[in-house]
Amino acid sequence: MNPNLRDFLRAVRETGPGNYVEVTQPLDPYLEVSIIQHKLAAEGRNPVIYCPEIKGSSLPLVTNMFGSFDLLAWGLGCDPHAMTRVEIYDVLRGKLARREDPVWVAEEKAPVKERKLVGEAVDLDVLPIIHNSRLDAGKYVSAGFTIARWPDTGVPNAGIYRHMVMGRNRLGCMINPGNDGAYIARRCAELGKPMEIALVVGHHSAVLQASLGKGVVEFDLMGGYLGEPLEVVKGETVDLPVPAEAEIVIEGTIDPTVMATDGPYAEYLGYYGVGDKPCYVIDVTAITMRRDAIYHHLDSAHVEHNLAPAMSAEMSLYDRLRAQFPTLKAVNVMGWLGTYVSLRQRVPGEGKQAGLVAVATDNYAKTAVVVDDDVDIYSEREVTWAINTRMVADEDLLVMPGVKGAHLDPVSYNEARTGRGPMTTHLVIDATRPVEKEFEKKIEPDPDLWRKIDLEAYLKP
Repeated sequence: MNPNLRDFLRAVRETGPGNYVEVTQPLDPYLEVSIIQHKLAAEGRNPVIYCPEIKGSSLPLVTNMFGSFDLLAWGLGCDPHAMTRVEIYDVLRGKLARREDPVWVAEEKAPVKERKLVGEAVDLDVLPIIHNSRLDAGKYVSAGFTIARWPDTGVPNAGIYRHMVMGRNRLGCMINPGNDGAYIARRCAELGKPMEIALVVGHHSAVLQASLGKGVVEFDLMGGYLGEPLEVVKGETVDLPVPAEAEIVIEGTIDPTVMATDGPYAEYLGYYGVGDKPCYVIDVTAITMRRDAIYHHLDSAHVEHNLAPAMSAEMSLYDRLRAQFPTLKAVNVMGWLGTYVSLRQRVPGEGKQAGLVAVATDNYAKTAVVVDDDVDIYSEREVTWAINTRMVADEDLLVMPGVKGAHLDPVSYNEARTGRGPMTTHLVIDATRPVEKEFEKKIEPDPDLWRKIDLEAYLKP
């Protein structure tokens, strides 16, 4: 039996309230879940949030599973308090290198088959699907990964898309044109075939992190993240393998020649995406689930959305920079199109070179800030301090216009403002000290006394 969502929730609950909290009263599916999640974040808290009761549904809901780097690490079986970030990267590299072919299990051994709604019994209102933000076009399934087959090879593919509820048995399926799902849909249209899909909602964090990785994501990668083969079972109404230990699977078909519209929708950069975006339509043919299924939700406008793919993105950029700059200390991929890099400069100009590599390596790094290795790049205060005390603007800013814009960047995609399509300007800020001359010494507390003095012993509660 594969590790599943319940195993993950049990593990993070045992780490304490910093990583797991439960709501004590029923919540309205309109905005209330999102408000609680955002209010916790405003206090600097980003635990998994378990909601036992969502009005209108008998199923509980869990959200914010990717709310912090610690939660991502726990999902990979790492203790973030006992391991450095680089050590966690090593674990992730091992998981990426380990591929495990999926194994089929009998239906009676697949918890996701315990309850079935098929045909006329299909009703998406059974699920506690959430309306996140006031101007969203409706309720969205946002945390599930969608399985489809490449039509020419039959190989399954998984990807994360967004799905607006359009009726009791209809879902939108908004896939960006460059994603695998869009290529599959266009090829099905060329062949005159429907596109079968299975939308998987709820599984262990490791499986979900594998589905969020860049590039082609297959079941063997999910097995690598789990450390054992992913157990799959045949879909109820579609010819697709689905994870046996999933909480919920929504099955259906897409006519790839028929389009609808989607949005507006609150997105990861803190803006509502443009409405009336083209989307496919899923005719839902079945919902299968555990008898006591837990619905997994993700608020796309919350920091969780930015952090979800951050670990693999950080590791990839760290490896690329480390190969060229051996004194690299750390990389922080923040998610809002910005990246922080810290290193010990060996020669003049090395900070600028590192920043150029950072923005060239990842389209999402619209801005790169490079600081010295004595600056904590996980502290906005320290990075801002370095910018304001170590940068000379007319020497330490590099501007590169006309570079391809990142997905959903409201500036690069705003034709009315730029008039040049999805293009943007990349910026490198070199906030390192001049390596070739003396520089003022940074004030730091005495390290021995810092370790020795325990505030609880010196201060009254």
